[in-house]
Amino acid sequence: MDREKVHSLGCNIDDERTRDILATITALPSLARPAVCLPDLHIKERTEGPSSFAAATRGTIVPELTAPSVGCGMGALVTTLSVKDIDHSFFESFFYELRSNLGPRYGHFKNILLWLGLIGRPHKPYDLTEEEFTDIIKRGAEAAVERYNLPAEFLDRVEYRGSVFSKDEQTSLNLKDILPRISWRSGRHDLGYGFRGNHFLEIQYVEEMIDIKQARDWGLKEGSIVIMYHGGGGAVSYHVGRYFGNRKKNTAFQKCVLFFFKALFHFGNPKNWKYATKRFRYYFKPKPFMEIPLGTPEGDRLWQATKASLNYSYGFRMAIARRIIDTLAKVSPKKGVTASLIVDSTHNAIMKEKIGDEELIVHRHTANRAFPGQPLIISGFNTTNSYIAIGLDKAEEHLFASDHGAGVTIKKMQAEGLSRPHPKNFVTHIYQTRSPFKRVVEHITNEGIDYVAETLEREGIARPVARLRPLAVFKG
Repeated sequence: MDREKVHSLGCNIDDERTRDILATITALPSLARPAVCLPDLHIKERTEGPSSFAAATRGTIVPELTAPSVGCGMGALVTTLSVKDIDHSFFESFFYELRSNLGPRYGHFKNILLWLGLIGRPHKPYDLTEEEFTDIIKRGAEAAVERYNLPAEFLDRVEYRGSVFSKDEQTSLNLKDILPRISWRSGRHDLGYGFRGNHFLEIQYVEEMIDIKQARDWGLKEGSIVIMYHGGGGAVSYHVGRYFGNRKKNTAFQKCVLFFFKALFHFGNPKNWKYATKRFRYYFKPKPFMEIPLGTPEGDRLWQATKASLNYSYGFRMAIARRIIDTLAKVSPKKGVTASLIVDSTHNAIMKEKIGDEELIVHRHTANRAFPGQPLIISGFNTTNSYIAIGLDKAEEHLFASDHGAGVTIKKMQAEGLSRPHPKNFVTHIYQTRSPFKRVVEHITNEGIDYVAETLEREGIARPVARLRPLAVFKG
């Protein structure tokens, strides 16, 4: 590992696996600046690159520098409810109502029938027509705000206003060339719901206003109920990540099935056979951290697919916001409850950004984009506080990257005995779709989340504005 090409912020990069991965990354010819390893840095079992990590390349896309589903992100809504307004019955009603209007889950066989067009999905209230689907791919959150009748000012709180295609790109896109057939079949359904795996929806309240003026400017006040969500990506992002790569996250069975469909997608049109060698090398050959040059037909096609994935994910999370608002209207103990968006951003992303005086391709893996002066989330765990923070002026020195959360650091410090049960005996109620369907976890002290937040503030990336405490979590 070339240590001069690694910018480490309060994390351990000296275990063997991390060193080996960073050695491969720092050897990439297109790496433009030192890779940024953030405080919550860790290696997931089924992803190639580190999490809580950012790297910038010059003129190439390296898909494995982020997660397979480009576009996964987080957001938070502040409501006019107070912590005094809600109780356990509210949590249960909220969870039940949030899951209404979902379509059926399909296994592998039915998904093949769906791909063939032999069956279809029932149309539910949050689903899209093909025209609406196309519009969201092209215009992202702007189209979703219109489709779901959300306030136009929501766009001011979504990074890049929720769209990464230029007007010229929107009119010239060949979507059939960059999105596989299954995206058109399943990507129009069940938008705004998907809290499996490490995704979640969490009901919190503002426990402390650290920067009172800034918190108030963002609509926060002490005791306010905040609803934080971790999701997005959705079907299109899943498909783009799998069809445009050969990722570790795919099981052996999935790879076998995917090989057939990927081959049809990439080679089915004889007009594309001239790109066959490149496509096989990029998407089928298991070489780690493949550099795919922009300015080439295949590099530009991948870039358009990546941007389509991002736009869809922005639209998907606007559907989450719509479901939350509709659910509040039905189950809230008070009438006329409203909700405003604090922030929505992706943490698995590949973006063109200006760093210094140069336009680079910035890859982030579970790392928020820290815009100076703008809100961002530093998520804790279901047993600790989380923070709404503000981006600081030195973020650019760290590729504008900030930890999206501190989960691994929290667990590590707890295991090492550095955290202890919270003296006030706070608890979080966890609701899920699998047994046990409900459980209660006791809170611990904040050593893990505070270590991450303090490191980010010391490095001039972000500082906390408000401290949130979890009440209930929904998964499944």
